[in-house]
Amino acid sequence: MHPYNEKSSQTIQSVSEINLNIRKIIENRFNFVRIRGEISNVKQPISGHTYFNLKDEKSQLSAVLFKNQKRWLSQDLKDGQLVICDGRIGVYEPRGHYQLIIDTIDFDGTGHLQIRFEHLKQRLRTEGLFDTTIKKSLPQSVDKIVLITSPTGAAIHDFLSICRKKRADILIQILPVRVQGEGSSVEISRAIDTAHSLEPDVIVLCRGGGSIEDLWAFNEEALARSIYAASIPIVTGVGHETDFTIADFCSDIRAATPTAAAEILVPDRQLNAEKINTLLIRIKRCLAYYFDHYANRLDHANRVFSTFDHAFNRHTLTVDSLLSRLNNGLAISLERKHGLFSEAGSRLLRLSPEHRIELQQKQLKHIQDKLSQLMHHRLETKQSAFSKTTAVLDSLSPLATLARGYSIVSKKAVDSRTSGKIITSISQVVERDEVDIKLHHGQLSCEVISKKVS
Repeated sequence: MHPYNEKSSQTIQSVSEINLNIRKIIENRFNFVRIRGEISNVKQPISGHTYFNLKDEKSQLSAVLFKNQKRWLSQDLKDGQLVICDGRIGVYEPRGHYQLIIDTIDFDGTGHLQIRFEHLKQRLRTEGLFDTTIKKSLPQSVDKIVLITSPTGAAIHDFLSICRKKRADILIQILPVRVQGEGSSVEISRAIDTAHSLEPDVIVLCRGGGSIEDLWAFNEEALARSIYAASIPIVTGVGHETDFTIADFCSDIRAATPTAAAEILVPDRQLNAEKINTLLIRIKRCLAYYFDHYANRLDHANRVFSTFDHAFNRHTLTVDSLLSRLNNGLAISLERKHGLFSEAGSRLLRLSPEHRIELQQKQLKHIQDKLSQLMHHRLETKQSAFSKTTAVLDSLSPLATLARGYSIVSKKAVDSRTSGKIITSISQVVERDEVDIKLHHGQLSCEVISKKVS
């Protein structure tokens, strides 16, 4: 039978039909299974069902525990727990995806990663790496931050978004590292050493959330000791609010998320301006209160002593002198406060982004002008060199030699598409040979009549 006809005779199934057949085969074959594995990547959407992966050293299996079955659990499901699940294998036809549909769960342990985590945590706590008395405080003013994180993750976006939102006047230097996978912990430790050479006010370690496996780089002992040995305050913002790592316990400040780390470190310029304005209003009110208070006291003293002018003339003069000194003192104090306020305003103006942008624009204009001059000088130099080279080539050109009366003699070409061999000696021709003589203007065809050695 012809191959085309053979193929045409076969039954063609739709995707839905083949998925239905697969579901029937799998669900009939695995209608009850009992599986041991470690829980990973637990998710609970708004539906109330719980989705997670059940895995061992070599493989993993998707699993689902429906909402109505959760009431039989003796404890909540967490990443790293070692469990035994009873259920069946089902196929979700729309996606062609098979998964374990769980009926009951027996908790068989806490998982090897969780056990490693707890053992290391206890050992480092005993050594004193988590001691709160050795934690370094943040400086009053943070002007420079070194951010150690993945350059492509959501954490860096969240951190910088808060900085932009608050219009922070802070220098942020980013040291890109891998935050997951083999060797990532070593990269982070090296980045901490590099960060010290940059002399920031604070070092920030951050990454987004994930399972205990995803965050394991921050649970390595080497990284914990690098954080402990750091001389610059280190802030961690790793994972979600409920995630805790060994790095969090060793750091000087643990933020719940990368966003929370930015909120802690970056001041709000608008809020600071409002605080300054509030303090100025309070100062003015206090000064006004003292002015009124002392003015009332002076008025009262004047009224009391006005009837004793003759008896207390000298004292009245003293009071007037004191009043004058008080007014002068208050005037000087107000002038000094006004000067300090003006100086603070000028400093804020100098530190404003607009002022810095203007300075940078002037520097950029200077660099552009200098670059233009350099390019112009370079072009002139290259043009001069080109002219000299052209003159040398002209002097060495065969055409220039022909123009001085010389000629080029070659054997007659076989056809119009080839050229004859150049003749430099009489030994290359014999009598009656035809030759071509190229002149400066035109060409001659000649015949050799005789040869003569010069």
